[in-house]
Amino acid sequence: MSDEDRRDRAATRLAGIEVANLEVLRRQAEGAAHTLNNLFTSLLGELALLGDERKGDAVLDETIHVLRDQLERCVKLVRNGLVRPPLGPAVRGEVDLGLLLSRCTRVLDGTLPRRISLRTRVPDESWLVRGDAGELELLLLALVFRVGDLGPSGCMDVSISVEAGVAPDTLALHLDLAAEALPSDARQRLVDPGVAADAVAADSLQGVHSIAERHGTHLQTDRTGPDSLRLSLVFERLES
Repeated sequence: MSDEDRRDRAATRLAGIEVANLEVLRRQAEGAAHTLNNLFTSLLGELALLGDERKGDAVLDETIHVLRDQLERCVKLVRNGLVRPPLGPAVRGEVDLGLLLSRCTRVLDGTLPRRISLRTRVPDESWLVRGDAGELELLLLALVFRVGDLGPSGCMDVSISVEAGVAPDTLALHLDLAAEALPSDARQRLVDPGVAADAVAADSLQGVHSIAERHGTHLQTDRTGPDSLRLSLVFERLES
């Protein structure tokens, strides 16, 4: 056996171990999520009972309101994790980018930190592309989370939109962000695996690029201002 064959075998073995490790972590997280969902739901019920018993207590009402708001956010976050199935084999078909964006928005609404303000613009008509809905959803969610990492301590405005592309029969999905003191290397950090924080982040970003390439597109970034950036994906449009 040549040295190259040994290296390939070792790499395959390590990749298999990583996949197995991720599967165990996913199962553990799923079990914890079910437990937390039950706990948070029970706590919300107890808060409702307490509010009914102590009506008129302004201080308690305010405390209950704050706690309920935080618990409902936790419930939404946990349920988002529970309803997201693991990816299976790629299934290519027609994907409505508007519906996909709406679904991703529901997930992000309960997941992103409050310092990130998210807005979406979804077209009324069907805007169809060919691809795998699960992979495209993963692509969009991963990109939004990466955008949030560009300004970990400050407020950020993020908007996602779909519109007709410049070229005929194309669609453009835009992700625009604005944040004070946006890093000068924000474009590179957003799309270059070579500057990722660690190996896991680099592999994740490489996976994002692979999904984009399989769908006939790539990540395009433009600095639209000192504190703003646009990331775009252009797809071939199908007739609706």
